[in-house]
Amino acid sequence: MRTPAGRPIRRGPEVTNMQEALMMVAAGQGALLTSAHTSTYYARPGVSYVPFADAEPVGYGLVWRAADNSGAVRAFARAASQVAGRNVSA
Repeated sequence: MRTPAGRPIRRGPEVTNMQEALMMVAAGQGALLTSAHTSTYYARPGVSYVPFADAEPVGYGLVWRAADNSGAVRAFARAASQVAGRNVSA
């Protein structure tokens, strides 16, 4: 990848979860594109959140392993869909 000016963009360290990613950002080892609500749930010293005015909205959805498709999981998915105002069948 390159910047609009043509400079190469170096890949940062690999991470496996949000906490690791934010630790790398706070240590000056990279940057992270994330959704707006992240600043509410992951506020931390050394990390600044800068909004993108022209970014596309980020969509979310429930996912679970096919092997765990129990009645309890389906009931939770239906309840979450109703609370979110969506008519989603599970």
